[in-house]
Amino acid sequence: MARLTPETVKTLAQELYDYRLADDAAASVAHMVGAIAAHSRRLESLGLAGLQPPFGYPTLIAEADRVSRRR
Repeated sequence: MARLTPETVKTLAQELYDYRLADDAAASVAHMVGAIAAHSRRLESLGLAGLQPPFGYPTLIAEADRVSRRR
């Protein structure tokens, strides 16, 4: 798998968002993206089939209901 370099992160930040990213921040972002990409291949084996995403519509509705009951 190809790795995302800090230089690529800096270029993307500049080109897409007109944002200058510090070298250490770009290195951290590249490292985090690499770790996420490596672990994402294992998600299927974790058996997460019945879980809702944290910001999925059913979860948001349930949270809104829970908050409205407090009032």
